[in-house]
Amino acid sequence: MPRRALNRPSLTQLTADSIISLVQDQGLREGDPIPSAAEMAEELGVSRTVIREAVAELSGQGLLKRQQGSQSVISVPGSTQLERLMRLRFAVRGHDLEQVQEIRESIEVAAARLAAERATDEEIQGIRRKMEALRAATDVGTLYRADVEFHREVVGAAHNDVMEMLVDALSPLLDKLLRQVWQGWVKNGEVGVHELVESHAAIVECIAVHDGNGAAEAMRDNLGKGLLGFQANVV
Repeated sequence: MPRRALNRPSLTQLTADSIISLVQDQGLREGDPIPSAAEMAEELGVSRTVIREAVAELSGQGLLKRQQGSQSVISVPGSTQLERLMRLRFAVRGHDLEQVQEIRESIEVAAARLAAERATDEEIQGIRRKMEALRAATDVGTLYRADVEFHREVVGAAHNDVMEMLVDALSPLLDKLLRQVWQGWVKNGEVGVHELVESHAAIVECIAVHDGNGAAEAMRDNLGKGLLGFQANVV
């Protein structure tokens, strides 16, 4: 019986992992320079060539920033790197927008709950302004843009950087989903559009009185109504 090939990490990959551990052990922060190639080569017991390859790999992942004529510095990867990974994955494997909706719901329902607990008075006013902009929207394009801005405002009021990063990384797929949502509702007439727009108001009011459970349920209801518009558009 033939042996199955094992996917073993390369020396470069192992060294990249060791550099990350070294950064953690030394308590380095964003913008701090990493040790020199000579120092890391001695510390990790590999050649400088392997160190340079590992640094290049980490730079490509957004974990380090290479600077001409000086040491590489620590960089915090954000939504751009994650967005590229998500975009490539969906490009290669294809994607189901209903699955994207499920991911969105898991993030935004939690974000609404946190926003109700953490939003400042100024942030609540900002969400109200986005609500008014949504009410003033008159066509698919303006409805879509106002909806995006409303939901981003809520996520921002949750004060959770990871949630913001995930939403930003999913934005190209969410954009396609939201356009189809509003196209479906507009196709069904003004009554449906008004109902979906006003479902956002319940989110605002729950956040304003710091009702976390109510905000979460209102967000779930809003996203469920949105999914109906998406389904109507693809039928």
